[in-house]
Amino acid sequence: MTKNKDSAMLFNDVFNNVLPFRNLIMRLSKIAKVIHQQGWAEANAGNISIRISNLLLPFIRTNSWENSYPYQDWFLVSRTGSRFRDFSDEPENCLMIIGIDKEEHYFPDTAKPTSEWLCHRKLQEMNKNTNVSCLLHTHPTEVIALSHTSVFQNNKQYPQRLNEYLFEALPEIQLFLPQGIAVADYAPPGTLELAEKSCESIQDKQALIWEKHGLLVLAENIDIALDLTEVINKAAKLWLLKGLKN
Repeated sequence: MTKNKDSAMLFNDVFNNVLPFRNLIMRLSKIAKVIHQQGWAEANAGNISIRISNLLLPFIRTNSWENSYPYQDWFLVSRTGSRFRDFSDEPENCLMIIGIDKEEHYFPDTAKPTSEWLCHRKLQEMNKNTNVSCLLHTHPTEVIALSHTSVFQNNKQYPQRLNEYLFEALPEIQLFLPQGIAVADYAPPGTLELAEKSCESIQDKQALIWEKHGLLVLAENIDIALDLTEVINKAAKLWLLKGLKN
């Protein structure tokens, strides 16, 4: 990571003067509130990254700042230790901007990205030429509970079987996730091991269950990311209830 003497200025200018960016922050804040109210982002759990190159590059060109900020890849990322419940009141303290060339450039340069940024960055790079721009990680209760069950443990090497169980519980899930849901074996949060397992497991999927940890979804925008999270957790909940009944 390199420091830029004008990092705070750019950060404040973008937050205050780029209307599409401000609209994105407003929408993100509302969705973060929903996620927290669902109990899927306890304390400082959960994180997000959104590719925002299409929002920032026109602003940079309009102000003739290409020489100062020549980076072609830009991301909005949750900061380490930030809480989803604070996004509405303190978005500027919960989020940061990262510009990438051969190095990472933080705006403001005093901010630190989420501990899962390594995983986000690798997956964002894998999806650079797709319509995926948003990665959302949360802790949906029933998804985590599902990953503790014997059925999950016995079939985690065979994700297709797990998908069949979830499809049976909620057939509509196939409309949202026709490619199914991927599974990654447990790895400590924020580690290179987790990032590598995620990249190996995700393939062409839009959702990944982190064993005993949570859920990661890849989507075109934040609204669809929440849709996928809701649908997957509903399927997990129905499957668990079905198991209890039987």
